[in-house]
Formats: sequence, C-alpha cells, structure tokens
Amino acid sequence: MQSFKYKPVIVVVAYNRPGSLERILSSLKRMKNASDVRLVVSIDHKAPHNYDVLEIAKKFDWPFGEKEVLYQEESLGLRRHIMQCADLSQEFGSVIILEDDLYVSPYFYQYACEALDFYDEDPEIAGISLYNQAIEEVTELPFTPVSDESDIYFLQHPSSWGQAWTSSQWSRFREWYQTDPDLFKIAMSDPIRRYWPETSWKKYFCGYMADKKKFFVFPRISYTTNFNDPGTNYKKSVNFQGQTPLRLSEISCRFKRFSDSYCVYDSHLELLPECLKQLSSGFDNFEFELDLYGVKDMASLNVPYVITTKPCSSHERGYRRALKPHEMNLIFELPGDDIHLAKKEDVQRVRNRHSRTIDNFKYYYTRNILGWKVQMYNYYLKLMERIK
Repeated sequence: MQSFKYKPVIVVVAYNRPGSLERILSSLKRMKNASDVRLVVSIDHKAPHNYDVLEIAKKFDWPFGEKEVLYQEESLGLRRHIMQCADLSQEFGSVIILEDDLYVSPYFYQYACEALDFYDEDPEIAGISLYNQAIEEVTELPFTPVSDESDIYFLQHPSSWGQAWTSSQWSRFREWYQTDPDLFKIAMSDPIRRYWPETSWKKYFCGYMADKKKFFVFPRISYTTNFNDPGTNYKKSVNFQGQTPLRLSEISCRFKRFSDSYCVYDSHLELLPECLKQLSSGFDNFEFELDLYGVKDMASLNVPYVITTKPCSSHERGYRRALKPHEMNLIFELPGDDIHLAKKEDVQRVRNRHSRTIDNFKYYYTRNILGWKVQMYNYYLKLMERIK
C-alpha cells in the first residue's frame, strides 16, 4: 500500500443487531491494499445487556492489525455514540465511521486514504463520504450528478452511511457544536431537518455545513451500501432505499479541487446556480436557485428567480424534462413546459400531489416501467401508514 499522510482507524458502530455486525465484519475482511490498520468496534449499552453482539466483536479475527472492542457503560443513544466514535479522530489523526448495517467495497480504505490526503488543506470540505448518494431524501427520487472528468462531486449535505474525517475536520465541527447552536436561527435550505429526532447527529452537521458553507466529498461509485436494517431510524427493513452498486475494481481515484468543480450541489441535491452558469451562458443575467425536485420553500429563497418543476402563474422561460440527469435540459436549453424559470412569487402551490408524483416517477423511471410502478406502490403504502 502506498504511503499516506492519514491512515484512519476504522470504527464500527454497533448496538443490538448481531446479524448486521457479523455481516459488516465479514465485508471488512475482504479489504484490499491495506495493512497495519486499527479496527475499533464500539457497542452502545443496552438493558438487558446485548452480550451476543459483544461476543461477536470479541471473537472476530481481524487480519489487518490491532483490534479494540469498546462496550459503553451507559446507553449513549445514536447521536452521542456516533460523536464519541468520531472523537477518536483526535487520538488517531483520522477516522472512518461505519454503522453496523453497512457493507463495504474491498477498496473503501484505499479511497478514504486518498481522499483524506487530497482534501486535507481544502477549507470548504467538512468530510469524506464513502457512499454515493442515490436519492434525494425528501422525494426519494433518483439522484445522478452531472458528469465531468473526476470521480467525485460535492454536496452541502453530510454522509451518514460511511464517512471519514481528519482530526481537524471533526474538531471544527465539534467547536461549532459546543456553542450549543440554535438550528432554528440558521438559514438551512431544508428547514425540515431541524425537526429530525434528537437522536440525530446528522441534523446538527447539516446546520454546521449550512452555517459555515461547507461541503462533503462524494464518490460517483459507492464504497459502501446500506441494508437499512431495523434499528433507531427504521422500524422495519427498507433496504431498497440504501442499496447502491459498490466499487469492485482497483482504480486511482481522479479528484478535483472544490474551487475547480462545477459538480457542486446544495442540501436538496440541486446544482448551485454558479455551476449551471459555467455550463450554460443562457442564465448569466438571472439570480436564481434550482428547484428541479420541487420541494423548496419559496419564502426561504433569497433570490428573485427560481428554476422549478412546480406550476407557475407566469414564467420567463420554459424547458422540457426529457434528458437525464435533469440539469441537462437546462444546459442544452431544451424548450418545453415542464420546467420553468420564474419569479419566485409566481410559483404556485402544488394542488394535485398524486398526479405530480406519478409524473415524477414516469420521468425518473422511464426506462423501467416496472420500476416506477413499484415506487408508486411504495409511495401509496407510506401514504396509507400516515392516514392510519
């Protein structure tokens, strides 16, 4: 393995899912191009004691270096547990955090080392994701970044399905967190995140990234995937949400500096306006935000225009929604009436959400009719649960 400045300790975060822990540990044994790597398995306390999980961790044979098993003396809860595990970056210089319902690519460690080294001095970067973001989380519609010559893109959204931090990246968040920030006073593009449960460390990291204008680095092909096993955030398995193809071949990852990239997205996975302007000069005379998923609150926007899929009473320009990813319709200025460049006060409230949902699924799953029908079925199942 080549020499890196950072050689992160791997921390597996476990609680009361013995099958999940066995599964991720088995995937870690497939790791390539790594040696002398420290593994920490941190198990949160559960009453009655979750000794079965503890025994699995103790008996696991780690062939790549030292192994340490931590069993918490009191129940920390997910937020405190994740943060305590990430604090290990201060002792070891860097850390990879893996919750127990993940599964890793054999090349995850090599990628993490390369990325941590490359972005070490980049002040805009808040962390490294090992997971390729597959969906926009509010709509659960597919997300695909526009292409460039690199293997990464940037989101103003933290990764929680496999992430790496240097000690300095994590300490900057910790310093901000210790000020007891009020998330309701921070201009977040998705205010709903403020209402996530108190067990969520991620909602605070969202607030930190919005407040400090920082971004996570994401890979275009994932180095982790998620089974969404029942646990703190999910009462039953919904593994279709977290599954994404894993990197199975060794590559030298092509990175790009944040300042040089036009693949930069906000917390709604919408391309930043300045990036669209780099790709098409037709928007130079407008101050706008993108709302192609149609979930942004117009009242929270600080610009006069929006490019949206919501209905509008009038608009400056119209574009068709046919090319993919959906930004391509704007880059090539494909005329139509599916996407509108409009003043934000002319954007109307969506009245028929079911019809809109069907239209969305038909567009995003157009190559797979069964796919969008399955998504519609899942959508209505969730709707029925809410009605109950």
